[in-house]
Amino acid sequence: MKLSYEWLKELTGLDWPVEVAAQRLTLCGTNCEEVVPAARFMDRVIVGQVTEVQPINETSNLQLARVNIGSEILDSVCGAPNVAGGQKVAVALAGAMLEGDVEIEPTLVGGVMSSAVICSERETGISSDHSGIMILDDDAPVGAPLAAYLDFDDFIMSFELTPNRGDSMSAIGIARDLAALASVPLRRPQFQLKEAVQKTVEFISVRTEDPDGCPRYAARVIRSVRVGSSPWWVKKKLLMSGIRPISNVVDVTNLVMLETGHPLHAFDFDRFGSREVVVRRAYNGETFATLDGRTHNLDPTILLITNGRQPVAVAGVMGGLDSEVQEATTAVLLEAAYFDPAVIRGGRKRLETASESSQRFEKGVDPNGISFAIDRAAYLIADLSGGDVLSGIVDCYPRRIEPANIRFRPERCNLILGTHIPDERMKQIFHGLEFSVSGAGELDVTVPTFRPDIKREIDLIEEIARIEGYDAIPDAVTSKGPLYTPRHAVDVFSRNVRRVLTGAGFDEIVGHGLAQSRLSSQLNPDLRQVRLLDSVSDEFDIARNSLADTALTAISHNVAHRNLDLCLFEIGKVYIPANEHDGCREDMRLSLSVTGSTVSNWRDKPRALDFYDLSGALEQLSDHFRWPRFSFVGQPISFYDEDCSFRIVNNDRPAGVIGKISADILRKLDVKQPVYLAEVELDGLLASERAVTFQSLPQYPAAPRDLAIVVGADVLAGDLVASIRRTAGEWAESVRIFDLYTGEQIGPGKKSIAVSVVYRSSEGTMSSEQVDHLQQQVISTLKQEFNADIRDK
Repeated sequence: MKLSYEWLKELTGLDWPVEVAAQRLTLCGTNCEEVVPAARFMDRVIVGQVTEVQPINETSNLQLARVNIGSEILDSVCGAPNVAGGQKVAVALAGAMLEGDVEIEPTLVGGVMSSAVICSERETGISSDHSGIMILDDDAPVGAPLAAYLDFDDFIMSFELTPNRGDSMSAIGIARDLAALASVPLRRPQFQLKEAVQKTVEFISVRTEDPDGCPRYAARVIRSVRVGSSPWWVKKKLLMSGIRPISNVVDVTNLVMLETGHPLHAFDFDRFGSREVVVRRAYNGETFATLDGRTHNLDPTILLITNGRQPVAVAGVMGGLDSEVQEATTAVLLEAAYFDPAVIRGGRKRLETASESSQRFEKGVDPNGISFAIDRAAYLIADLSGGDVLSGIVDCYPRRIEPANIRFRPERCNLILGTHIPDERMKQIFHGLEFSVSGAGELDVTVPTFRPDIKREIDLIEEIARIEGYDAIPDAVTSKGPLYTPRHAVDVFSRNVRRVLTGAGFDEIVGHGLAQSRLSSQLNPDLRQVRLLDSVSDEFDIARNSLADTALTAISHNVAHRNLDLCLFEIGKVYIPANEHDGCREDMRLSLSVTGSTVSNWRDKPRALDFYDLSGALEQLSDHFRWPRFSFVGQPISFYDEDCSFRIVNNDRPAGVIGKISADILRKLDVKQPVYLAEVELDGLLASERAVTFQSLPQYPAAPRDLAIVVGADVLAGDLVASIRRTAGEWAESVRIFDLYTGEQIGPGKKSIAVSVVYRSSEGTMSSEQVDHLQQQVISTLKQEFNADIRDK
């Protein structure tokens, strides 16, 4: 959603720099994604007047327009069909940068030197209209900067809002948050609606056959309207919000929707077809033509607005062609309603038609804000079109929706947040959000119906947190207070895993928990799947039972876009069915995947990423968390290459899998380079984390020794290391493999593993004889257990 910052300033009285307002709103959960100057394409664009227009030649549609800019008269070659003498226009001078990064400079066109450009609305960034040049009002002062004349000294703020915040789909909703952040009152629009003597109820009646789908429907009638163009202040607000102005009546409904968040619809009353509004479900096979020119086949999932005989609008989505407001319209039937969000969502998906109205109804509008919205729109229509508003609202509201009353404990709030916010400050925040508060100690908070997302005390606590400022809340996981829970430990653990892996050069991916059943069956054919009853698409029809689904999908996508060198990790949940009747269990896991090569630079040549990049990352995690060391046990696993497929074991317990993805799987994913992947179960490792212990730095020197051990090709290097550690005992400070050799010098079926052993004693300097004796014990054990030969180094 886009809004003018000046509009927000009108509603709050604030004069913060726009960057400050955007940052404060974003930090409180009303995410401002972008701020751009409204006049960003109006530098060196001024008001000019066309003095004459001449065709350049008979075969071209180009014309030479002479334009007075006050200080001089410029030639402009123009191909717009609507250019004419006497018009006030927007003129881009040499050096102007128009939309699309088009820089204006004198250019020879059709044999004529064009030294300026007469602009369309799109070229100046006002709208997407490029059908002709922008024609200004007759009072536009020649030579004035266009931005100053149009009052475009403003900023357009783009918001990305969460699905639960329907109240934020409006200028008032966002201004309410801004006012609460600044502790100033919200300035709602003030108006005095004048009504005619005749009553609305004498001209229209309202009936709903589906009070669940349409709990409230209100109508007004405005007569003697004159449909025409809206004043610039209305057009400006609409254009800055990305909505094209149409006429004063239609523009008012859009303006009030943007202002209040409540969609409205205006019908041509004389073409409505009856004096009765009936809200009902569609019949099977019923057809209806919407404003976009499409004819739809309907069914009972669609909620309709009808005249008692035939449809006139799809409720909450779009109006019909036959009753739209036209230039000849003189009487308007104005609608404001509240529809069940689920019904509107179903209708929109069924018709494959979305609109500004459906977006708001799906998020949930305020059922008790209808009277203000329809009165505001009626006032503006009367003001801008000269119409007469008939007296009263015909309001069908059989079961009133009441505000929620929630008990709120300030002490509990401070305990959860780890703060010391005074009770009075909490009351101030609630009042700023237009919540009613009563009581002392424990408070009774009445939550208005424009916030249906707030249902429990914890929701109110979140409101305190976001308005007070998340940055003002201490990190609860670092101080184990009275509300510390094991969940905090999981958060700290996950954060530390991320820190270690990003430090090791891995990038995090975040999956949504869904997967494709076909791919999952290929990866883990023996694992049962949790299927979704109402899947988004065939690509996401199950809850994933392995992180490999997400990792391989991400790799396939990146490789397809020529991003070939990847080190990825994800911390997430998988969903494993317990049995046929019970639900599923959720396991937290870590996936690590590598493919491609290391990054090259002027010192280091690139090398292929492989199995050891994964095992090295696991070793780093093991060292950081002081886990027992991982070991890898060869075992065939469905989606791994049979020559590189291992179970991960930690502390004699299964901890995951690691290996090279099979060529068949990669072929189906259209990946033509090796991929290595590990998946580790984190729940057991979290419990294995050991407390930090410290020891003094070594006082005595180390005695390093190297061994080149020739063994059979089937001997595991990990078994050799374990044997050396067991034999040398506490004197072996470290045992590290640093080379592997196979070849003619040692013969077929064998391999040579080079191991560096560092001996050290904490009690004194070890003599050469002691070190040699330990080394001989190690050699003897290796020969005995593995039939090893020791090569000369």
